[in-house]
Formats: sequence, C-alpha cells, structure tokens
Amino acid sequence: MKKLALLVPLVLALSVSACNSGSESTAGSTGGGGDVAEGSAEASPGGGGSKASDRAVSSSAVPQVGPQVVKTASLRLGIAHGSFEDKVGEAHAVADSYAGFVVESFASQGSGKRIAEGSLVLRIPAESYDSALSRLRELGKVESLEESGQDVSKEFVDLNARIRQLRAVEAQLLELLQRADDVPAALAVQNQLSQVQLDLEQARGRLQYLDNRVAFATISMSMHELGVVAPKDGGFKIVAAWATAGSAFLTVVGWLFIGIAVAAPVLILLGLGFLVGRVIRRRLAHA
Repeated sequence: MKKLALLVPLVLALSVSACNSGSESTAGSTGGGGDVAEGSAEASPGGGGSKASDRAVSSSAVPQVGPQVVKTASLRLGIAHGSFEDKVGEAHAVADSYAGFVVESFASQGSGKRIAEGSLVLRIPAESYDSALSRLRELGKVESLEESGQDVSKEFVDLNARIRQLRAVEAQLLELLQRADDVPAALAVQNQLSQVQLDLEQARGRLQYLDNRVAFATISMSMHELGVVAPKDGGFKIVAAWATAGSAFLTVVGWLFIGIAVAAPVLILLGLGFLVGRVIRRRLAHA
C-alpha cells in the first residue's frame, strides 16, 4: 500500500508532464495548417494514410521520418465556348486515372442560361501530382497557376514522440488502476487516465489527418468558357443601379432627419421668443 501511494503521485506527475509537453510541441508546429480543402481530411480510398501512421507509431524506436510535404495547387483555365461539361468530365477522368477523387464542385450559368463556369477541388496521390497537374493544364488556356508546399516533417516527429510517451503513461496508469485498493486512489488514477487517453486519441487523429494531407495533394481548379459573360456582370446592372439609387435616397433622408433633430431646439426657442415678443408688443400697444 505504501509503495502504491508513492507511485500514484509519481505517475500522475509524469502524465501531466506528457500532456503538457505534447500539447506545446503540437501547438508550435501546427501553424499554417489551414489551407485549401481543409474539410477534406476524410480517409482516402485504400486507407494508405492510416496504414502509414500505424506503422509510424508501432515501433518503440524513434522512427526515421523523411520529408513530409503537403502539396497544393490553384489552377484557373479558360476553355472553348460550349465545352464546359466535357472539360469537367475530363477533369474527373484525370482524377480517376490516378486513383484520386473530387471532394468539391461548383458550377454557375452564363448569360445564355447554360452552365459555363465552375470549379473543382481534386485530391490526387502525391506521387502523381506533377503528372496530373500537367494533364489538367492541357484542358484549356492557363490563366493563372499557383503551387505551394508545406513541410510538416517536424510535426510528424513531434506527434510520434508524443504518442509513444502517452502510451507509456497510459500503461503505467492502467497498472496503477488495477492495484488501487481504495476509492480515492482509483478515482485519481481514473481521472488522469481519461485525460491521457483523450490526448492520445487527439494526437493519433492529428497524425492521421497530416498523413492523409501528405499522401494526397490538393488541386483547386476553376474553368470558364472564353467569350461568355456571366449574368452578374451584365444582366443585373439595372437592378444594381436601382439598389444604389435606393441606398443613396435613404442616406439623404437619414441626414435630413438628423439635421432636423439638431435644429429643432433652436427653432423652438426662436418660435417661443417670437410669440413672447408679439404678446409684449400687443400689451404695449393697448397701454
């Protein structure tokens, strides 16, 4: 019992240290993680990302993590008139040919009540990124292209180290929980064990998310038919003009009310002075 009483504070202190150090290292290395397609962290087809993360944390030795780069690209294309739907189909085919997938799509009508402009967000296996981007560029006239890469190797190492440390603390807390012979000691260990397990799941989830982002590059592409004017640039100019005129009218009326409110006390005083003067003049005239 005495030995258990000595071990409980020691393991609790170790678990608190593990949680604090892990959260600090993760917080320091997660900056800049909110780029294109943030909501596309779902498991990829084939489960390649989760397998890689399981292999990374299964070894007791420090894993040798190579360069881990999150690749993203933003592409804008001008395409021939009347070819929008065909080009969208070709973009889907490019993604399918590399075992990629489309996570988001949007389309809007042109002036002729026909779909003529839209965008796609594609996830492509990182090893096929260059080839897929080259094929996508061939779908039309490239008007703009931006590429970026975010190195998350340090966060990979930090997360792996944190997971190993939290696993060790979890094992010690489970052992202490089995040996606890009174309710207060069991509750103290259980509370800390719950926190450690929560931190462990968060670290595993973050590692799997990063693994997916590294395994699949994100390409955001927009296409529009050349020579097609969207309704927002032409058909609604009259509506916009009426809206501007209405806004200006309300502004003028508002300023008039403000001017009247400011001048009202002065006008009231002048009116009272005028009435008092007339009464005095009448009395003097009758006298």
